[in-house]
Amino acid sequence: MPDAVTMGEMMIQLNPVTTGPIRHVNYFERHAAGAEGNFAIGLARMGLTSGFITRVGNDEFGKYILRVLRSEGVDVSRVVIDREAPTGLYFIQRGYPIPEKSSVIYYRKGSAASRLGPDDIDPKYITEAKLFHVTGITPALSESCREATYKALQIAEANNVKISVDTNIRLKLWSADKARETLLPMIRKADIILTDPEDSEILIEERNPRKIAKNLLVMGASIVVVKLGEEGALVATKDKVVKKSAFRVPVEDVIGAGDAFAAGFIAGILKEEDIDKALETANVAGALVVMVRGDIENMPSSDEVERFLAAKRKEKVVYR
Repeated sequence: MPDAVTMGEMMIQLNPVTTGPIRHVNYFERHAAGAEGNFAIGLARMGLTSGFITRVGNDEFGKYILRVLRSEGVDVSRVVIDREAPTGLYFIQRGYPIPEKSSVIYYRKGSAASRLGPDDIDPKYITEAKLFHVTGITPALSESCREATYKALQIAEANNVKISVDTNIRLKLWSADKARETLLPMIRKADIILTDPEDSEILIEERNPRKIAKNLLVMGASIVVVKLGEEGALVATKDKVVKKSAFRVPVEDVIGAGDAFAAGFIAGILKEEDIDKALETANVAGALVVMVRGDIENMPSSDEVERFLAAKRKEKVVYR
């Protein structure tokens, strides 16, 4: 069984070759992307085993996503091919109206993954994993997705499977009030919480990273990660607080950086690394992803993380 199991939606991402308003874009690249799928692939590249619970349409896009997941070594035995709904997709708009920032335009309502429900959750698949991971996106997709998420969390909690929750609030999918109502019970079950000041302001009315960490630790988490974008990230346990700056790299597309960061950090925790090392790996993964279009293309292996860090230390790195 996989080291880690996650659930959610993987979609087709159409990313423009050029920046600017999407109404003026003529050429797009196709990518497979989606928070939990990105996470599963990131873990696999870091040398761990991962499994993904989802639904895809019985269409060419669904077949493409399955091919990508299989090629990356992600277990797809719990992926359902839905013959009555399409695979979701979304467009990226890069560099407009804010330079070096990206926004998303969803076409996912009524998608196959939005039909994920409690009956799609196999208790044994979760109980035999070391960790169950979910983000705030999945329960926002539909009522059945919310019920499936709660069921999976209850199974993990009852069987002492470590739980990680990335808050990942998308206000294009639901209101702040609904997000808070849904996510707070999830957070109270989590061993590891990944969040950011924007999400935390919605959830607990707090933006200060250290206060966010303190409050979430009181709610029951053993590790809290506060992602700070260009400033890096802060990680806290009841005994220790670590903050590391982000690596400066050329920015092509920021979408997907948080998922790569989460995969890098959780991989370190599952490998029983200390939080300093896990945070450093996470920062490298996030930095590499923003350098290219697409979410998964630049997700690194453990060896590639070490080569990146060696170059930053100005050590000799063999390129060929």
